[in-house]
Amino acid sequence: MKEPADLARVRGELQRLGYLSHRFERLLLQDALAPRPPFRALLSLAAKVGLLVGSLLAALNALALGAANRLFAAAPVDLLVLFGHLFLPLALAAGSGFLALAALFLAGLRQLPRTTIEPLRLATATVAAALAVGAGVARGWRLLVGLPRPERALAVLAIALAGAWIAKLLADALLAFEIRLTRWTPAERFVSRRHLALGVAASVGALALVAAAVPQPDQPRPPVSLPRAPGERLVVVGVDGVLPEEIDYLLQRGDLPALADRAARGGVTLRHRRDASAPPAAFWTTLATGLPPSGHGVVALDSFRPLGLATPLARNGPWRPWWQRIALPLGLAEYRPLLSHRRRAPTVWELASRGGEPVVAVGWWATYPAEALPGLVVAHGAYQLLQGSAEGAVEPPERLVELQGLAREAVAGPFAAPLEAALPPAAWRRALDRAILPDRFYRAAAVRSLGVTGTPRVVALYQPSLDILAEDWTGGDVSLADLVRIQLHEVDGWIGELSEEVTTILVVFDPGRRGGGEGRSFLWRRGCQGVAAGVIAPEALGALLLRAAGLPQSRQLPEPPPVCRWPSAPAVVATFGERRPGPAPGGAGEEYLESLRSLGYL
Repeated sequence: MKEPADLARVRGELQRLGYLSHRFERLLLQDALAPRPPFRALLSLAAKVGLLVGSLLAALNALALGAANRLFAAAPVDLLVLFGHLFLPLALAAGSGFLALAALFLAGLRQLPRTTIEPLRLATATVAAALAVGAGVARGWRLLVGLPRPERALAVLAIALAGAWIAKLLADALLAFEIRLTRWTPAERFVSRRHLALGVAASVGALALVAAAVPQPDQPRPPVSLPRAPGERLVVVGVDGVLPEEIDYLLQRGDLPALADRAARGGVTLRHRRDASAPPAAFWTTLATGLPPSGHGVVALDSFRPLGLATPLARNGPWRPWWQRIALPLGLAEYRPLLSHRRRAPTVWELASRGGEPVVAVGWWATYPAEALPGLVVAHGAYQLLQGSAEGAVEPPERLVELQGLAREAVAGPFAAPLEAALPPAAWRRALDRAILPDRFYRAAAVRSLGVTGTPRVVALYQPSLDILAEDWTGGDVSLADLVRIQLHEVDGWIGELSEEVTTILVVFDPGRRGGGEGRSFLWRRGCQGVAAGVIAPEALGALLLRAAGLPQSRQLPEPPPVCRWPSAPAVVATFGERRPGPAPGGAGEEYLESLRSLGYL
């Protein structure tokens, strides 16, 4: 069959301009030369753009997620499986995006004169590619800046080249659409290959400058041995879900007598600020280790394991909504809870126990499965885990039966009356099981451990009940304020009962999910005349705990805030090293009791 004359003319013009010299150009521009209706040609172009752009973006995203989650060393085959998971959504998004872009381009064709068609086509393609790549970089910025410098440089080069390639691909696809509609070809190439190369080089340079300006976390070697000073007996209590104004009000009213008494004897009230967009686990783990989330590894409350991958993805960047809302319901991914194995940095109680002295950690984030240390470790969510007889809730295992009995003995106490008055019977019983009884159990476990383990070097207690209750509270502000007062009064009472052998006490009140990033921290240390300070970073609070425990100063951590006269560090080390936890117990507590029912704590 003889080719129509107008198609032959168009083909000759494109060959004269050098358009049909590459496979991708021939693949796209053949839709302009084929005798088919414009709508079918547009759908064919959209399918090809989706296939090509989706493949490229899926490869880049798989490599980025692999680098962020250390898949290259742990499971390189997972990269191929991950590519398969990412290809379909990206291909559909790219194809749909091209249809929308073609509609905008068509509107411009109808409104503008023919002399402006080429600038319009190239501007449309360039802006669309820049917006797509820019949105991806913005959503995955934390993944990008967390990479080591060599990998970050490769990522910058790949992003710039991918942006240029996508822009050229879109421009060729729009040219095919334009020719299909108008049978008109450009008189000359508006942008030469030299101009394109210069644009790519400028983009690489600009992105390289931005990436180089972001500080890169160093990777120093851990010390062979860890020098220790005598240190102090330390208690740290974390109370989640408390607003700063609630602490200030109760202190002024005299409802917290133990804290007020300690304040009169040299205590100091500090203000701390955390990243309100980060999950609570990241803040509390930073407090316990002194390192930011990029250093300790707890960057999310959970992780996802796409079907076929051997390694769960803890760092998901912009892909978290896809796994959670689409892949998980479709059975294409598994939900994985936050296990202690994800925490790479040792906590203050782990470091303090290396000399054999007992320590106590009760209910703290990122402690399940509990690690075997001298003393006692009651894992985060242990109240629910003990009811489900899950392995790994308590270390040492000899204390398991005792603590199971202690959990069964937990009662509502003074919380019962305001809960009954504020909520229907089923709701207040649920509030007891989710929040009040677990917190009272954790306090009782901490109190009992002080008598059983002697005098621990470090005691850490986490109390999340107010944060859990406030998330979906329907009982009114007055009744919630009563619960806040009772909870803080009980914590205050426990602080008042502590032995004088405890020479450093830090109580951290954080608003949690109730809003805002600023909280209150109360520090009391024997012999310290408290000095007022500005806002304290969570890393500085962690450094304070490590110095009080007599540990060396790590170059990865800031100096303790100068609110007290601290003893000199026994040594300065580059890092405290990374944890090497053992394997998780089978079933991992039925996936950590489905991550404590998606963190509503059942």
